[in-house]
Amino acid sequence: MSNVDDLAVQRLMQRFEHEIVDINRRHIGEITGEIDKNDVLKLGEAVSICRANYLKSVLKVAKNDDGKLAEGLAHDVKNQRALYEETMLGFAALRHALERGYVVVNDS
Repeated sequence: MSNVDDLAVQRLMQRFEHEIVDINRRHIGEITGEIDKNDVLKLGEAVSICRANYLKSVLKVAKNDDGKLAEGLAHDVKNQRALYEETMLGFAALRHALERGYVVVNDS
């Protein structure tokens, strides 16, 4: 049997969570400045554009008639995929910050 007071540990962890939220709010707010609804929508649009450009590059591979994957084509697909993945990860990070209360989006 453990000598750890589960309720005391739970209270301590809740206090840490509140402090971590405050720390994140402060640092994110200082670094990013105000975030508004338009910023979130523009980021969503950027993800959409990156997705479309990645798919366009992939489809160029499918339309390649000579059966060989040109080095430049492979390079383009790789770059477009990296850009798409990074914007998706960025959007996910923003969503996580919103869900955790680290940022507040102004709806004006």
